[in-house]
Amino acid sequence: MKVLSLHKPGDIRFEDAPTPEPGEGEVLLKVMACGICSSDNDRIFKDGAHVMPIVPGHEFAGQVVEVGEGVDKSLIGKKASVFPMLPCFECPSCKRGDYATCSNYKYYGSRNDGGMGEYRAIKAWNLNILDDSVDYCVGALSEPSAVGHHAAEVGGVKAKDKVFVIGSGTIGLLIGFFAQAKGAEVWIGARRKESTDFAASLGFKTIDTNNTEDEVNKATDGNGMDVVFEAVGSNKCLIDAIQSVAAGGTLVTVGNPVGDMNLPRNVYWRILRKQLTVKGTWNSSYSDKANDWHEVAELMKEKKIPFEKLITRKYKLSQCDEAFDFFRDHSIQKSRVMFVMHEKESEAYNG
Repeated sequence: MKVLSLHKPGDIRFEDAPTPEPGEGEVLLKVMACGICSSDNDRIFKDGAHVMPIVPGHEFAGQVVEVGEGVDKSLIGKKASVFPMLPCFECPSCKRGDYATCSNYKYYGSRNDGGMGEYRAIKAWNLNILDDSVDYCVGALSEPSAVGHHAAEVGGVKAKDKVFVIGSGTIGLLIGFFAQAKGAEVWIGARRKESTDFAASLGFKTIDTNNTEDEVNKATDGNGMDVVFEAVGSNKCLIDAIQSVAAGGTLVTVGNPVGDMNLPRNVYWRILRKQLTVKGTWNSSYSDKANDWHEVAELMKEKKIPFEKLITRKYKLSQCDEAFDFFRDHSIQKSRVMFVMHEKESEAYNG
């Protein structure tokens, strides 16, 4: 089979690899689509992975074509996306079913081979079954969608809330979709006109974050937003987020920090004097008590949210250099860039 293999930072190769065989408790997934995440970009071109060589990719979907010992054969032929975390099941978080905060996890695409290859042996427990009507590229959006859904749940968004998402990346837009689905009025904040134009084309109100305070005051008659999501990870955006929350409102931090966070005294005072609720969110829920992945699979089946509009371009694995160059070109407005595999069945195109 063909894979993309990361040998060291900056050295990603399109090469042959043995097709894996599913072991006990595993299935063989014929990978049909895999998204490129910003964390993949950092891993491939800057930081490297925990183990190398490795096949990157943690946002992927495909079809079950074989099962290992102890796995229900009825899974063969099913469409599925993959919850990429491999919890230890032993730490206190795991014993509570809070796998996202596992202390000793592994991960498809960073510690174990991931989805940028034609086949992958996957633990059956990690399969998120998709309806047959769901496109594979849409299915590959399950991971960022589950993260966005989890953030919206943590924020406690409800009907008629005024919601402000700072950040127009894929996860920020997905948070916006899920907040809209709950009946909220949603603004997406970005600093580039191309980004606000794209958000507006998806049906969102927009705010230019070069002038956040004035625009939020104008949108809310000076009262602030009920729920604000910081989905960038910059110090400026965190400050803007705190200053945008209404008295008694909620701030949810989502973006991975690009550096240290430092709050001016008057901004910190706002948390106290406005009695704000500040919540952190990480990854997504995947257990019997709460499962963002199952919720997202149902929403994909219902087709009430235009997930497909977040897929900017598709490439074959053999086009990896072109795909990564496009992904890294920050002058171009984009959302998700996808690799599609098994070219006879899934024709790649650039839209």
